[in-house]
Amino acid sequence: MKPAEALSAAMPDAVEEAVEEGTHPFVRVKAERIVEAARVLREKCGAAMLHQVSGVDRPPDRMEVVYHFTRIAPDPAFLCLKVSVPRSDPVVPSLANEWASANWAERETWDLMGIRFAGHPHHYRILLPEDWEGHPLRKDYQYPVEYHGVDCVE
Repeated sequence: MKPAEALSAAMPDAVEEAVEEGTHPFVRVKAERIVEAARVLREKCGAAMLHQVSGVDRPPDRMEVVYHFTRIAPDPAFLCLKVSVPRSDPVVPSLANEWASANWAERETWDLMGIRFAGHPHHYRILLPEDWEGHPLRKDYQYPVEYHGVDCVE
């Protein structure tokens, strides 16, 4: 079963957009329903692995999280889920308790993009120091002039 069909049948009020043609098919679901949508992909579409979680900055007022799943059998395929959140309060439920591979990817997305994953078991920075201010992959990020006495820009 195609992801959009499976998600529309299981949770018709959660699907916001579906693009199943081209090289990067995806289904956009409501952010608050992402955990349920990921379960549907596993149970109805054979998604065996969540191999990437990434954040995308969509100025002026939106951010999105893209989840890349892989189905291995019977026919290999990539399955993507997307959620959009307001830039002013970018919060998405965590998949870390459902998919172990979401743990570090969600932490990295938080660290660099500032998208918070509600319910994450270890929601703290993974790449930058804990006292770092801001999230450097946001398009509006202003790099500090110095950090603990070290020049950051030349």
